[in-house]
Order: sequence, then C-alpha cells, then structure tokens
Amino acid sequence: MPLKATSVRLDDETLARVGEMAKAMDRPRAWLMAEAIKQYVAREEWFIREVEKGVKSADEGRLIDHTDVKAKWEAKRAAQMD
Repeated sequence: MPLKATSVRLDDETLARVGEMAKAMDRPRAWLMAEAIKQYVAREEWFIREVEKGVKSADEGRLIDHTDVKAKWEAKRAAQMD
C-alpha cells in the first residue's frame, strides 16, 4: 500500500525525545512516528470494541452485581497475601 505524507505538530521537547528514540532504534523519525500512530490506533480501536461489547451486555441485562465482583477480588487478594 502506498504511503501518504502528513504533518504532525510537536513541541520541541517531544520532537527531541522522538529523535533520540529513533536514533537509539536506528530508524528514521518518520518510521517511529508512524509506528506509534499505528499502535495507538489499534489500541483505541480495541478499547472502543470492548466498550461497545460491555454496553451491549448491559443492554441485554448481562451484568454482575458489584458485591459479587468485590468479593471475588477480595478473595483473590487474600489468597495472594497468604
């Protein structure tokens, strides 16, 4: 797939940090920024899908009572303390 150029405005400190990371990775700054954006978009798409699944579950009445969740995590924490 052909790549298209775009621009991003960054403050001096962030741009310098990106430059340092790119140098440490022996990659161009543009590669590092593109990779960061790809990872960010993938993570946010996952988050949105998970929220939508949760909303759908709630709309369908598939919920877990807070007391049950709290008891489960308290038991798990207690088991780790032993």
